[in-house]
Amino acid sequence: MADNQIKKPRGTTDYFGKEEEVLAGLEEVLMDESRLYGCQRVNPPVFEESRLFHRSVGESSDIVRKETFDLQRKGDKDYTLRPEFTAGVNRLVLENKLYASPDLPLRYAYMGKVFRYERPQSGRLREFYQFGVEFLDRKVDLDCALDALLLSVNAVKKALGKPVKVLVNYLGSFQSRENYKKALAEYFRPHLSEMCDDCKNRFETNPLRILDCKVEKDREIAKGAPRIEDYLSDDDKAEYGAIISLLESLRIPYVKDDGLVRGLDYYTGLVWEIYDLENPDFPALGGGGKYASLMSDIGGPDFEGIGFSLGVERLILDMPHERVEAIRKIAKVDVFLIDLERKGKGCAIAERLRDLGMSVSMPSFGKGMGGCFKMADRIQAENVLILFEDGHLEIKDMKTREQKIIDEEGLVALFGR
Repeated sequence: MADNQIKKPRGTTDYFGKEEEVLAGLEEVLMDESRLYGCQRVNPPVFEESRLFHRSVGESSDIVRKETFDLQRKGDKDYTLRPEFTAGVNRLVLENKLYASPDLPLRYAYMGKVFRYERPQSGRLREFYQFGVEFLDRKVDLDCALDALLLSVNAVKKALGKPVKVLVNYLGSFQSRENYKKALAEYFRPHLSEMCDDCKNRFETNPLRILDCKVEKDREIAKGAPRIEDYLSDDDKAEYGAIISLLESLRIPYVKDDGLVRGLDYYTGLVWEIYDLENPDFPALGGGGKYASLMSDIGGPDFEGIGFSLGVERLILDMPHERVEAIRKIAKVDVFLIDLERKGKGCAIAERLRDLGMSVSMPSFGKGMGGCFKMADRIQAENVLILFEDGHLEIKDMKTREQKIIDEEGLVALFGR
């Protein structure tokens, strides 16, 4: 193999064969679950104006500080490959005036590729798929928040075919969060000289994000920090209590984690992450939360939202083998046509069958009869149709192994029902 062969970029995946079938099957499972909650699918562009992500995701978030794929400038605007969907969905709603709908909340689901320039590792790629949902309303009430949380839990359970647990926290109203950030700043200020550079930067932009630090020394310092629950209003506490009560009544395993702040700056109120209950060492499969000012920050009305996203590749990595096989969308072939006549009539017959909605595949001329039947078995063809050199047709049912002579009208009668 030549040394200069072009290979896929680091941190990306080629989907083909079984991998593509599993991806397609998982997409169907997730989208079907979203429809049970009244969601409609949306598909915003893969790239947007850079300022959409810098303004809405937050300058202190890791996505903006070190993970975006910024495109080379051509023209008068800067563009960035989307690092997440939430900002793009909000822009879509704003630009197309969907917020004016009388039917609220808006419920949108999506699945597609996102791009982050980070160090590739198991379950963490530079180009990967996200499935997610956004609910948008003038005010996200408790029912709306609970629906979003339950949809995320059930989507992961359906995907994996096994139970999950939820880490939950409540960041409170805007004022509650601002008061808490001040308290965190007072606590961390004397410790700054001992902390990592990321924490020092987060201290200046958003002290909440220090709680998300993965450096062990900093995590030890954070253990003594004030707790968000001490800064919640009575309304915040009542809503958080209702959320916990629902999780308990539905027997959904959960852990209250007051260090959970998520990776983006726009979250307020309920935030959560989802983990495999049977594989607690596996990374988070997804997470979400409520946000209060994202749409107004990009020039829209004062809407609230709540949403979540799931890492599709992580779901596949964590999926048991039996579940992988169960959800595969295998593209079976209805008719495998072996043309021994080789005068073009085989293609005409194939087109007639395709007009009837049948999938038809054909082997190359150079393959012998034995090789053709082995190929038919490998691609799981339902029937093998043989066009012999004298022009007559025979069809073989690959399940029953019954073979019989048939003419074109007989084919139409057989497959046209």
